[in-house]
Amino acid sequence: MPKKQPASQEPASAADIERAIQALNKMAERLWGDDREAEAKALLDALDALNRALDRIRIGESRRVVTLH
Repeated sequence: MPKKQPASQEPASAADIERAIQALNKMAERLWGDDREAEAKALLDALDALNRALDRIRIGESRRVVTLH
């Protein structure tokens, strides 16, 4: 069963997400080195999707900042 996060926790920043992506990327490299290519590829595919989503978030944030000025 998934753990519930406290309601008072602040949303993750882009930097927090980047650090998590980098850590998972290192995990994928270790999986690849352990001849677990299928798992590594699945993880890398998921990380690619996360990176694209993070880029869209950043673009949206930068547009919001421009329109607020």
